[in-house]
Formats: sequence, structure tokens, C-alpha cells
Amino acid sequence: MIHEAVERVGQDLVESAPALTGDVNVTAADRGISAQARSLRDLDWVIDRLIERDPRPRGGLLDLGSGMGALASHIGARLGLDELTGVDLDPERLKGAAARGVRPLLLDLNADSIPLPAGSIRVVTCFGLLAYLNLYDNVLSESARVLEEGGWVLLSMPNLASYFNRISLLFGYQPHAVAVSRYRQAGMVGRHRDGAISSNMPPLLHGATLRCMREVLDAYGFDVEIVRGFAPGDRRRPIIDGIASRFPGLSRRFLILARKRAAA
Repeated sequence: MIHEAVERVGQDLVESAPALTGDVNVTAADRGISAQARSLRDLDWVIDRLIERDPRPRGGLLDLGSGMGALASHIGARLGLDELTGVDLDPERLKGAAARGVRPLLLDLNADSIPLPAGSIRVVTCFGLLAYLNLYDNVLSESARVLEEGGWVLLSMPNLASYFNRISLLFGYQPHAVAVSRYRQAGMVGRHRDGAISSNMPPLLHGATLRCMREVLDAYGFDVEIVRGFAPGDRRRPIIDGIASRFPGLSRRFLILARKRAAA
């Protein structure tokens, strides 16, 4: 029953989405809501490594926290995948995704199952979403279920152990990506959250360290193959961010490419 309801909502979003014409690449609006969209060079570097390992991936792409579908469309084009599905909690952004040819699913990934068959997806992507969730278990277990053996998960997120957070904690400040209030960045160094952009976005709750992500991905049956550190967009501290990005455990954010292990 829930699957049928989700399908009806998705069909409504597709039918109500305005048609896009011309260039459907990543836009300024996409970059405004997505740190990864502001760092396409780093994303493309990891996609190149995926293509080296899996030159002709076949099957579908599932983008969790897809927003307006820009990154799903970009990655689908890079990999030659045209079966694109995007999951988000914002119906207006899903309309934008539908206009880009991404099948929309309106779900709360804190708890909802993904209405796709087991082993039906080749690539799962997830950019920034995990840090907004209460816990990661539902997303990772559902990703493992819908992925075929040898399928890929490509994710990025804020680094709880970034050099900036380590220094902040040393002086008694709250680390970024561990918010205690929806309305203010209490106790944090600097207030970089742009209210005009993020007023309708929840606070970042649970950043994670790279060590943590390696361990939890392993527990859900994934082998980490590539890690890349990066700082999104125009670096506020270009020299320090550039150096730290060479060491993903210290970088502001990191990208992870992991592969689903074959069943024992």
C-alpha cells in the first residue's frame, strides 16, 4: 500500500513539473543549496575513478537527497545511465528533479523504506544528506538492499574531524555539523549559514569522521575504494583548505566511493 501511495505522489510531481528547455547542467540555484554542486571538479575526479573500475555500468542510479536533480542528471550523463531516481523530502525540489528526467520519490529517509526491488540499482549517490539525519542506519541498509552485488555507493559529507573542527573544539567552540538549534549556530566560530538559502533547510545534526564512515560502511557490506578530501566552492582559507584537502581525515568535507561486497 505504501509503495502505491509513493508512486501516486511521484506521478503527481512528474505531471506538475515544468518542462526544462536548453541546458540542464548545474545552475546557480543548485550550487546555492548543494556543497557538492559547488565542487564538481572533485566529484568528477571520483567519477573518473569509478569509470576506470567499471567502464560500462548498467542499471539504475538512485540519488538520496536529490534536491532538484542536478547531480543525478550530471552523474547519469557521465556514466551513461538513464534510469534515474531521486529521493527527497521537499516536493518543490522534486518537481525540479522530475523536469530533469529524474523519477521523484517523496520519502523521509530517517525511517521510510525505498520502494525499489532488491538488487535493482547499480549506483547510489548521497551528497550531504547523512549529516541531516538522526542516524545513518536506514539509508545505509536500504542502499545495500537496493544495490546489486558489485554496485557502487558514492557519498560526500561534512568531516567532523576537519582541521577547523579540531581547532574549534580545542578552544571550546561547538564543531560545525553538530547543531543543537534550528534557529542559530550556537557556540560555533563564525556564522556562515546563509538564511536566504537555508531558511527552509534543517540544521546539520550528525557529521562523521572518516574513520567512522569507513567502519560503518564496512558493517553494511561496503568496501571503501576511493576517498577524496575537498572544501566546497570558493575556499575561505585557500592555502589551509588546499593543504588539508590532500589529507581527507583533516579536510572540511570528503567524498567516498565504496563498492558492495558479494554475499558470502
